Amino acid sequence: MIAPVKIVGIGEGLPKQIVTNKMMEQIVETSDEWITQRTGIRQRYILTDDNVVSISVDASKKAIEKAGLSAQDIGLIVASTLASDYRIPSLAGCVQRDLEISDCPAFDVSAGCTGFIYALVTAASLMETLHVDTALVLAGEGVSKNINWSDRSTCVLFGDGAGAIVLKRDSVGTIHYPILMGRSDRENTLTIKNKDDHTPWYQYPQEQNTKLVMKGREVFTFASEVLADTLNRLKEQCGDKPFTKIIPHQANSRIIEYVCRTTGFTHDQFFLNLSQYANTSSASILLALWDAYKQGWLAPGDRLALIGFGSGLTWGGVVVDWTLES
Repeated sequence: MIAPVKIVGIGEGLPKQIVTNKMMEQIVETSDEWITQRTGIRQRYILTDDNVVSISVDASKKAIEKAGLSAQDIGLIVASTLASDYRIPSLAGCVQRDLEISDCPAFDVSAGCTGFIYALVTAASLMETLHVDTALVLAGEGVSKNINWSDRSTCVLFGDGAGAIVLKRDSVGTIHYPILMGRSDRENTLTIKNKDDHTPWYQYPQEQNTKLVMKGREVFTFASEVLADTLNRLKEQCGDKPFTKIIPHQANSRIIEYVCRTTGFTHDQFFLNLSQYANTSSASILLALWDAYKQGWLAPGDRLALIGFGSGLTWGGVVVDWTLES
């Protein structure tokens, strides 16, 4: 059961390095025009001497400060990542350490680009189960470390970044109608394989592809289908109090255009900042939520849908009644 909670803080963390499409032209056979027309992306942030933990800590600090709280007020940390700096400890554990947060549950979820939605629903549910008053939910991604930078079909699509929100118990719940779903990816539509190290009993092949591999056409078909279906399901559950704004996972502007053509939703209902960040995996919804908030696209009283879709295959969504003042 989801606790009655509301979002009381939000923050973002970004690498220092911006890589424009013009810069991409210098390392791979592509063009600014080709990337922009096919994806909507104009630039992305890429990790250099910073790392996933440091940008996640930045985002978390901002969110906690915006909430008017201290790190010691946090009673639960749930992080989403598919490309952190360590296998162990967890990203949540690293943030807990660097922010000197007192003893509390801290763990990661891995659900591809849907990860933030999974983390949000998990945190809100555990706040009820564990009687926690305040939770930090974050997503930090360093996908650039897992990209084949000579593969123009994938390297232009992704960027790095982090975002965080703080949830606090409230008399009136503002997170509604959670949807979490998964489907077997029998075709290995989107994968990043770990490197296998030799053991005393087996020598793994020398050549191992540990970079991101994606079947673009299949991903587009899946994403378009589940985004439209999730929007319709959430709309039905809202009844006579519909959401009017939508923040989807920022993957490709053509997916949004397709959904607008095939559903009753209009382009101006969607918030997109893909052009500035590219696909930051599970951090993308949080970065879009941050920009929508900072730019005044979101105002107290707005009802919006947050929807993710990604590898696994996974997808999900929630409806949020926005209350955070600018």
